[in-house]
Amino acid sequence: MIEDSQNYQLVNAAFPHIGRKIKLLWGYPEFVTMMLQLQTDTRGGKRKGFPGDVLFALMDLEEKHDIEFPHLKRQITSNWHTL
Repeated sequence: MIEDSQNYQLVNAAFPHIGRKIKLLWGYPEFVTMMLQLQTDTRGGKRKGFPGDVLFALMDLEEKHDIEFPHLKRQITSNWHTL
């Protein structure tokens, strides 16, 4: 269960509202969307960003989700292959 993850516990302790969303969306396509939104500044440069330990925990959770649910993994497209 995701609640047993130390990374989840760290994120949940620092940002309970994000912890609730992670728990609710774990295993669903909306989790991938939420993680992308957390990595995108939608506040016109006013977003502070996450403390380093929380950022790394979120990245690890995203990686764990990709491994556990590979069919939901975000597809990253790149123009580099055309150069």
